[in-house]
Amino acid sequence: MPEPATIKTTCCYCGVGCGIEIRRDRWGQLTLTGDPDHPANRGQLCSKGRYLLQVALDRDDRLLYPMWRPRREMPLTRTDWDTALDHVAATFRRLIDRYGPDAVGFYVSGQLLTEEYYVATKLVKGFLGTHNIDSNSRLWPATSWHWATTPRRSVTTTSNRASAF
Repeated sequence: MPEPATIKTTCCYCGVGCGIEIRRDRWGQLTLTGDPDHPANRGQLCSKGRYLLQVALDRDDRLLYPMWRPRREMPLTRTDWDTALDHVAATFRRLIDRYGPDAVGFYVSGQLLTEEYYVATKLVKGFLGTHNIDSNSRLWPATSWHWATTPRRSVTTTSNRASAF
Protein backbone atom coordinates (compact mmCIF):
# COMPACT_ATOMS: atom_id res chain seq x y z
CA MET A 1 0.00 0.00 0.00
CA PRO A 2 1.27 3.50 -0.80
CA GLU A 3 2.04 5.90 2.02
CA PRO A 4 -0.57 8.64 2.56
CA ALA A 5 0.68 11.93 1.14
CA THR A 6 -0.43 15.51 0.52
CA ILE A 7 0.89 17.57 -2.38
CA LYS A 8 0.35 21.32 -2.47
CA THR A 9 0.24 22.66 -6.01
CA THR A 10 -1.48 25.22 -8.24
CA CYS A 11 -4.72 24.87 -10.18
CA CYS A 12 -3.99 24.85 -13.91
CA TYR A 13 -7.22 26.36 -15.21
CA CYS A 14 -6.53 30.09 -15.22
CA GLY A 15 -4.10 32.82 -14.29
CA VAL A 16 -5.36 33.31 -10.73
CA GLY A 17 -3.10 30.50 -9.50
CA CYS A 18 -5.33 29.12 -6.75
CA GLY A 19 -3.68 26.76 -4.32
CA ILE A 20 -4.90 23.18 -4.21
CA GLU A 21 -4.06 20.16 -2.09
CA ILE A 22 -4.09 16.70 -3.58
CA ARG A 23 -4.19 13.92 -1.00
CA ARG A 24 -3.53 10.22 -1.50
CA ASP A 25 -4.80 7.93 1.23
CA ARG A 26 -3.22 4.61 2.16
CA TRP A 27 -5.35 2.80 -0.44
CA GLY A 28 -4.15 5.10 -3.22
CA GLN A 29 -7.43 7.05 -3.49
CA LEU A 30 -6.95 10.71 -4.50
CA THR A 31 -8.92 13.73 -3.28
CA LEU A 32 -8.55 17.41 -4.17
CA THR A 33 -9.41 20.43 -2.02
CA GLY A 34 -8.57 24.10 -1.98
CA ASP A 35 -5.45 25.00 0.02
CA PRO A 36 -6.68 26.94 3.09
CA ASP A 37 -3.23 28.52 3.54
CA HIS A 38 -2.91 29.82 -0.03
CA PRO A 39 -3.29 33.63 -0.29
CA ALA A 40 -4.97 33.60 -3.72
CA ASN A 41 -8.00 31.55 -2.75
CA ARG A 42 -7.84 30.76 1.01
CA GLY A 43 -9.21 27.26 0.42
CA GLN A 44 -12.02 28.28 -1.94
CA LEU A 45 -12.26 26.86 -5.47
CA CYS A 46 -14.37 27.86 -8.44
CA SER A 47 -16.48 25.25 -10.24
CA LYS A 48 -13.64 24.35 -12.61
CA GLY A 49 -11.07 23.95 -9.85
CA ARG A 50 -13.46 21.92 -7.72
CA TYR A 51 -13.74 19.25 -10.43
CA LEU A 52 -10.13 19.37 -11.66
CA LEU A 53 -9.27 15.92 -10.28
CA GLN A 54 -12.25 14.20 -11.93
CA VAL A 55 -11.46 15.86 -15.26
CA ALA A 56 -7.76 14.99 -15.03
CA LEU A 57 -8.45 11.34 -14.25
CA ASP A 58 -11.19 10.86 -16.87
CA ARG A 59 -9.58 9.43 -20.00
CA ASP A 60 -12.76 8.31 -21.75
CA ASP A 61 -12.59 11.00 -24.44
CA ARG A 62 -8.96 12.13 -24.18
CA LEU A 63 -6.55 11.76 -27.06
CA LEU A 64 -3.40 9.95 -25.95
CA TYR A 65 -1.52 10.24 -29.25
CA PRO A 66 -1.79 12.34 -32.43
CA MET A 67 -4.67 11.64 -34.80
CA TRP A 68 -5.26 12.97 -38.29
CA ARG A 69 -7.37 12.54 -41.42
CA PRO A 70 -6.58 13.70 -44.94
CA ARG A 71 -10.17 14.94 -45.46
CA ARG A 72 -12.95 15.89 -43.05
CA GLU A 73 -15.27 13.09 -44.19
CA MET A 74 -12.64 10.42 -43.48
CA PRO A 75 -12.17 8.77 -40.07
CA LEU A 76 -9.34 9.82 -37.78
CA THR A 77 -6.30 7.56 -37.81
CA ARG A 78 -3.32 7.38 -35.48
CA THR A 79 -0.07 8.98 -36.61
CA ASP A 80 3.35 9.76 -35.11
CA TRP A 81 4.32 13.12 -33.59
CA ASP A 82 6.72 14.16 -36.37
CA THR A 83 4.10 13.60 -39.06
CA ALA A 84 1.44 15.44 -37.02
CA LEU A 85 3.68 18.45 -36.33
CA ASP A 86 4.81 18.62 -39.97
CA HIS A 87 1.13 18.62 -41.01
CA VAL A 88 0.28 21.43 -38.54
CA ALA A 89 3.25 23.52 -39.70
CA ALA A 90 2.34 23.02 -43.37
CA THR A 91 -1.29 23.96 -42.68
CA PHE A 92 -0.25 27.16 -40.87
CA ARG A 93 2.09 28.02 -43.75
CA ARG A 94 -0.65 27.42 -46.35
CA LEU A 95 -3.21 29.56 -44.43
CA ILE A 96 -0.78 32.42 -43.86
CA ASP A 97 0.43 32.38 -47.49
CA ARG A 98 -3.14 32.43 -48.80
CA TYR A 99 -4.95 34.73 -46.32
CA GLY A 100 -2.19 36.58 -44.49
CA PRO A 101 -0.89 36.30 -40.92
CA ASP A 102 -4.10 37.60 -39.30
CA ALA A 103 -5.89 34.46 -40.51
CA VAL A 104 -4.39 32.56 -37.56
CA GLY A 105 -4.45 33.15 -33.83
CA PHE A 106 -3.56 31.55 -30.53
CA TYR A 107 -5.52 31.17 -27.31
CA VAL A 108 -2.99 30.19 -24.63
CA SER A 109 -3.21 29.07 -21.01
CA GLY A 110 -3.39 31.54 -18.18
CA GLN A 111 -0.89 29.40 -16.27
CA LEU A 112 2.07 30.09 -18.54
CA LEU A 113 5.09 31.53 -16.80
CA THR A 114 6.45 34.90 -17.91
CA GLU A 115 9.18 33.24 -19.96
CA GLU A 116 6.65 30.95 -21.64
CA TYR A 117 4.42 33.92 -22.52
CA TYR A 118 7.49 35.62 -23.97
CA VAL A 119 8.26 32.64 -26.22
CA ALA A 120 4.62 32.24 -27.30
CA THR A 121 4.35 35.97 -28.05
CA LYS A 122 7.62 35.92 -30.03
CA LEU A 123 6.31 32.97 -32.07
CA VAL A 124 2.94 34.58 -32.77
CA LYS A 125 3.95 38.22 -33.25
CA GLY A 126 7.57 37.93 -34.31
CA PHE A 127 7.61 34.78 -36.41
CA LEU A 128 4.03 34.44 -37.69
CA GLY A 129 3.46 38.20 -37.86
CA THR A 130 0.05 38.48 -36.21
CA HIS A 131 -1.19 40.11 -33.02
CA ASN A 132 -3.91 37.46 -32.58
CA ILE A 133 -2.90 36.04 -29.22
CA ASP A 134 -4.94 36.00 -26.03
CA SER A 135 -5.23 33.90 -22.91
CA ASN A 136 -7.94 32.57 -20.67
CA SER A 137 -6.48 34.60 -17.82
CA ARG A 138 -8.43 37.55 -19.23
CA LEU A 139 -11.67 35.73 -19.96
CA TRP A 140 -13.33 33.89 -17.09
CA PRO A 141 -11.26 34.07 -13.88
CA ALA A 142 -12.45 37.50 -12.83
CA THR A 143 -16.11 36.59 -13.03
CA SER A 144 -15.48 33.10 -11.66
CA TRP A 145 -13.56 34.46 -8.66
CA HIS A 146 -16.14 37.21 -8.13
CA TRP A 147 -19.04 34.75 -7.97
CA ALA A 148 -17.08 32.30 -5.80
CA THR A 149 -16.27 34.93 -3.17
CA THR A 150 -19.24 37.30 -3.23
CA PRO A 151 -22.36 36.56 -1.17
CA ARG A 152 -25.34 35.90 -3.41
CA ARG A 153 -27.73 38.76 -3.89
CA SER A 154 -31.45 38.42 -4.42
CA VAL A 155 -32.80 39.79 -7.66
CA THR A 156 -36.27 41.27 -7.95
CA THR A 157 -38.04 42.46 -11.05
CA THR A 158 -40.05 45.63 -11.16
CA SER A 159 -41.71 46.64 -14.43
CA ASN A 160 -39.20 45.65 -17.07
CA ARG A 161 -36.11 46.31 -14.96
CA ALA A 162 -34.16 43.96 -12.68
CA SER A 163 -32.73 45.32 -9.45
CA ALA A 164 -30.02 43.52 -7.51
CA PHE A 165 -29.90 43.88 -3.72
